[in-house]
Amino acid sequence: MKQVINLKKTFILLLFLSFLFALSACQRTTTFPNPSSTYCVSSNDPSYYKCDINWTSYFDTRIILTVYINSETDIMVEPLFEEVRTILSHYHELFDKYNGYEGVVGIHTINQSADTFDEVSGLYGKQTISTELFQAIEYALVHEDIVKAGTVSLFNIALGPVLEIWHDLREQSSCTETLLLGALVCPTPNPEIFNQSFAINPKQIVLDESDSSIGFQVSGMRLDLGGYAKGYVAEIITDYLDTLDIPYILNAGSSNVKAGGINPNTTDGFYYIGLQRPMIGFSLESQLYSFVKMAEGLSIVTSGNYQRYFIGFEDDQIYHHIIDPRTYYPGGDTMAVSVFHEDGAIADILSTAVYLLGLEDGLLYVNQTEGLEAVWYLSDGTIVVSNGLQEDTFQYQNKPYPIYSLK
Repeated sequence: MKQVINLKKTFILLLFLSFLFALSACQRTTTFPNPSSTYCVSSNDPSYYKCDINWTSYFDTRIILTVYINSETDIMVEPLFEEVRTILSHYHELFDKYNGYEGVVGIHTINQSADTFDEVSGLYGKQTISTELFQAIEYALVHEDIVKAGTVSLFNIALGPVLEIWHDLREQSSCTETLLLGALVCPTPNPEIFNQSFAINPKQIVLDESDSSIGFQVSGMRLDLGGYAKGYVAEIITDYLDTLDIPYILNAGSSNVKAGGINPNTTDGFYYIGLQRPMIGFSLESQLYSFVKMAEGLSIVTSGNYQRYFIGFEDDQIYHHIIDPRTYYPGGDTMAVSVFHEDGAIADILSTAVYLLGLEDGLLYVNQTEGLEAVWYLSDGTIVVSNGLQEDTFQYQNKPYPIYSLK
C-alpha cells in the first residue's frame, strides 16, 4: 500500500510544479551554448536556459529545483546542483527520526538515548550535537508559541511520543490495501491508548550552547522535526541560491514552494503555481482548483488531510497525519490550507498550526498576522481566502480558474 500512497504524493508534487509555465509562446532557441545538456533546455526567453533536477531520496518526498541560467551567469550548473544535494543529504540525516547514519548524531540518535540518565548533568539523553542540529532545534523552540489555542502550542517538536502511536497504527500488519480508494484501511484506534501522560512539554528540552549539547529534564521524550523540517531546509537552500543572483523555484516537497528572482520564463516575471484539488483516494487524473501568481521571495506551503492518512476499519473515518496536541487526534475542519509567507520555515510551521485552528479561528489569526496570507479549500469545494489576497481569473486549457496574488 505504501507504493500507492507514494505514487499519489508523486502526482501531487509533479502537478504542483508542472504549472511553472510561460504565458507566452513555445520555447525558442537559446543564443549561447547549453551549460548542461543533462539538465538544461531552452526557455521562453532566448537569453536563458531552464535547468531542472529532482531528488527522491530525501525527506520522504520528491524535491524539485529549477534554475535559470543566462550567458552572464558565471555558474556551473552541475556543481550547483551537487551543492544543493549535499545540503539535502546532510539535513536529511540529521532530521531523520527513523534511521541512524554512521558518524551522525541526529534525531534518531537523540531519541534512541533519550531515556538514559546522565548523573553529571542530571538530564536524560544528554549528548553533544552538531551546530546545524543545535540551531535547528533552537529555532523550533524559539517559535514553539507562534500559534497557541488557549494554553496549548499547536507547533510542538516534543510531540514525538504521540506521533509514534499514529505512525505505528498506520504500519500495523492488520492494515489492508484498497486500490480503489488508494488508502490503507486500519483498525480504529482504541481511545484508551491516549489516556496516559506523555512527556511532550518542549520546555523540558535543554539546550546548552556552551558545549552544543541537548538533554531532557524527564525520560520518555521523543523529538519530531517533521512539522517544519522541509521549510527549514528550503530556507537554507534558497539563502544559498540567493547569493548566486539567479532566478529559481524550489519545491521542497509536500507542496512547499519558494521562488527567487524574476521569472524569465513568463512575460510578467511572476511564477504561476497550480493548486491541487484535495482528493481522498487515488486518481490518475489530478485536478486543479486555482492558481497562485507568485512573486519572488515568497513561500507557499500547503497542509491537508489528503496527503497521508488511513481509514478506520470500524468507523470509516479518515485519520490523517496532522495531529492536534490538544486532543492527540487528527484535527482541522477543512481539507487543505495553503499559507503565503516570506520565510519558508515559518510558512511550514504555520501551515500545520493554521490548519489545526480550523477555518474560523484560522482566518482570524491570518488576517491579524502581518505578512501572512492563506487559501482554504473546504470539503464542499468552497474556497476561502484571507483579506490580503486578491482574486482574478486565469485561463488554462480553455477553462477559467481563480488566481490569487498578494494585494
